[in-house]
Amino acid sequence: MTNNPPKDYFQLPAALGTVKPAGWLLSELVVQKNGLTGHIDALWEDLGEQSGWLGGSGENWERGPYYLDGLVPLAYALDDEALKQKAQKWIEWMLSSADETGFFGPTDNLDWWPRMVALKVLTQYHEATGDPRVLSLMDRYFRCQLASLPNRPLAMWAAARGQEQFLPMLYLYRQTGADYLPELAELLRKQTTCWGELFTNFPYKKTSHSYLNRPLFMLAKRITLISDWTGKRLKALRKTRPQAKPQTKEQIEKANASPFLRAFHETHSVNLAMALKMPALDSLFGGGSGAEASRAGLDALDRYHGLANGVFSGDEHLNGRSPAVGAELCLVAELMYSLQTLLAVTGDAMYADRLEEIAFNAWPGTFTADLCAHQYVQQVNQVEVSRKKRVWYDAYSEANLYGLKPNFGCCAANMHQGWPKLLGALLMTRADGVAAGVYAPCSANLTVNGITVHLREVTDYPFDGRIHIQIDAIENEPNELKFSLYLRVPQWAGSFECKLNGETISLVPENGYLPLKRVFRAGDIIELVLPLGPRLQKEAAGGCTVRVGALLLALPVQSERRVLRGKPPFADYEFLPRSNWRFAVDPNELSSAVIERRSPGKTPFADDSPPLVLRLKMAPVPEQSWPMVRHSAGSVPPPFSAAPETYAEQTLVPYGCARLRIAQFPIVKIEEEK
Repeated sequence: MTNNPPKDYFQLPAALGTVKPAGWLLSELVVQKNGLTGHIDALWEDLGEQSGWLGGSGENWERGPYYLDGLVPLAYALDDEALKQKAQKWIEWMLSSADETGFFGPTDNLDWWPRMVALKVLTQYHEATGDPRVLSLMDRYFRCQLASLPNRPLAMWAAARGQEQFLPMLYLYRQTGADYLPELAELLRKQTTCWGELFTNFPYKKTSHSYLNRPLFMLAKRITLISDWTGKRLKALRKTRPQAKPQTKEQIEKANASPFLRAFHETHSVNLAMALKMPALDSLFGGGSGAEASRAGLDALDRYHGLANGVFSGDEHLNGRSPAVGAELCLVAELMYSLQTLLAVTGDAMYADRLEEIAFNAWPGTFTADLCAHQYVQQVNQVEVSRKKRVWYDAYSEANLYGLKPNFGCCAANMHQGWPKLLGALLMTRADGVAAGVYAPCSANLTVNGITVHLREVTDYPFDGRIHIQIDAIENEPNELKFSLYLRVPQWAGSFECKLNGETISLVPENGYLPLKRVFRAGDIIELVLPLGPRLQKEAAGGCTVRVGALLLALPVQSERRVLRGKPPFADYEFLPRSNWRFAVDPNELSSAVIERRSPGKTPFADDSPPLVLRLKMAPVPEQSWPMVRHSAGSVPPPFSAAPETYAEQTLVPYGCARLRIAQFPIVKIEEEK
């Protein structure tokens, strides 16, 4: 057991509300406000007035905290009073729910897991408001947990995700210096899946079918669902639910030891996405295998289950590298947050590269452009959205519908955190200055050497490669300050140009960043220009992708949208294909492709007006060479010969601007291979 105080991050994300969105990112957050995030509490009873997290008799597990984990940062990012008030009633109930022991939340659900999410919510709320009640509740709760865990250990989801709590614990330590937290960290470490060891020696190299018998699993799941439905019907007959009774230590330990449950949790994609940050966070408390294990885990997941949109497969469990398998929305959200945390803990620019790839592709690709409907799972090659059988492992036929809560409600609750939390990865403070991680339009007031520096990032990135960082003011006399400004150079950028006040400066990247170490003055303008020419990337699962900077490009498939349930825009939709999607990329044609750009507008990932398009001559693929398999595009065909006279110009768009799409293409053999 260690009693050493936790270490600090390498660099620290700015507190909630410090970084403000601008440009296209502000537009996207407004779209989110006007979409499901701003209305879902009126559309879905699980987040309505009867929620257990509002003291009601409704859903009392993770959905309320999940929703707040996106609602709170969105409200304070936009400084929107209506959203703040919407969030405040939940916050007030949480703060008032603690009993004499320090335990808080619904009394009819004693699970440790949803409280870990609630603590992240309260941490963000305290960052934005400084409400002293938050620190008091957190301190009392952690002391309660320290006393309780020996006899009521973590179970099920909490046992897989226990170190999610390290983030609020680190926050409390930085605020109060509470000296018992390393002991609590040790308890959580012992009771949580040892992800560091698993990532270092990754055992799940095949699809989950090899580790979990799918027919038996789905049968058990149906029985569980029937049981759950029966239980809900019985509960509906009661006016209130009885207080929950805790399981015994023996019952919990027996369940946790089950080989089936172990394989279930260790192949579950959302667990894995969350867990990637755990070894790095654990190292801050002096334990585990450190950030190297986090990197090893990411590398292993990429090698065996990685997808072209930056995530790994998970529908809901690991399912290989085919562009036809699914990736759950919760997986995308939690992987983004883990990468942001790893960027902060390690400072490694690679994590910012990867975060951009996901945030600008997989994330918008799982929503309608108005953010009024979402999918449970998305496909890289998605040529039909319908209620038909697919190649999923643990998801039902409607999992890729766009809707309010297709397949299962966890994603409907957890979908709100992606864009608002991304603000924390844009500008981070380091001991000697400021690091620009992910690029997007924003402004910020950051404290550097005790002095407040007002920065403004002006850009249409990732749709444009020009990034301007303007120092609007330095609260100091004579309005100047010596510090370091670190500008990330993405790994995909073969070249770059950096200017200071219009003059080109020569800098050599260090660990992925350009270090500008100088006396900065109010009015200084730093410009970074990154090349955004098209490039072809071969994919391990077959074929290739076409990329422009951080954007994955896709061939949009014309579609017919059908309303299945509900009233638009908050409805459930099918999208059925109405155009040919079978085309291949000739690498020789890439050099003559034409890029066109336009303003991102009020709906940045709109289907009908994408901010960037690539016009490229492509070769048609015979239908018999690329058939549909279980209502999805089949395996990408191997390289083949094609006659140039058959080529036709096609328009590729950002992945997130196409509901139906092909993003992983067959390759036409080039002359050297013939």
